[in-house]
Amino acid sequence: MRHITGPRDVRFWSAIAVMLAASAAFAVIADAVSDKAPILKQDLQVSVWLHTHGNPVFTAFLLAITDVHSPLGMTIMSCLLAFMLWRAGHPYWTLSLALAVPGGLLINTIIKLTFNRARPVWEDPILTLSSASFPSGHTAGATLFYGFLAAYMVWNMKTAWPRVIAVLGCTFMVALVGFSRIYLGVHYLSDVLAAVSMSMVWLVACLLGVRGLAHRRGAA
Repeated sequence: MRHITGPRDVRFWSAIAVMLAASAAFAVIADAVSDKAPILKQDLQVSVWLHTHGNPVFTAFLLAITDVHSPLGMTIMSCLLAFMLWRAGHPYWTLSLALAVPGGLLINTIIKLTFNRARPVWEDPILTLSSASFPSGHTAGATLFYGFLAAYMVWNMKTAWPRVIAVLGCTFMVALVGFSRIYLGVHYLSDVLAAVSMSMVWLVACLLGVRGLAHRRGAA
């Protein structure tokens, strides 16, 4: 009997494709940062351009965005979402979230300590941080949280357009957080891209791992 690929199979293989692509992207970026490749000159060019074209109102807005998406902010948002999922009767989604966000942030911290990349230095900094730069912790937290939220909505929505809107909205939020870190002068572009790719790998691994556990236990 011929096997017919269903929507869940498509989502599964799409997740595998995302995981592989994100792994390759992180490997390329990490290698460039480690070897101080010429691409890092573009890092500096982007940072300098943004730093010299600031706007007080826009700066205040992005400061608010980056504050909300601090590690503490992401922890609070994740706890609230986990509580809602548990109350709604989604224990496996709750478990996925509980593994994805704290685990991903821990991995991000380990990578920071491993590479120990210095942050951008400015004569008139908007923010000053002493921790390592690569990868961006704020961007990692946003990717893990909004990536999870997008996956949950895509998996549970029945029609295409709501899924598209959900993915675009979550993608926009991740991009906004990442952009805020570059604009505020505390990260390079490669820090942000590495955080997105690394976090996507971990998020997909958590989702697929818990999905496999749910199937073994016969959960719907």
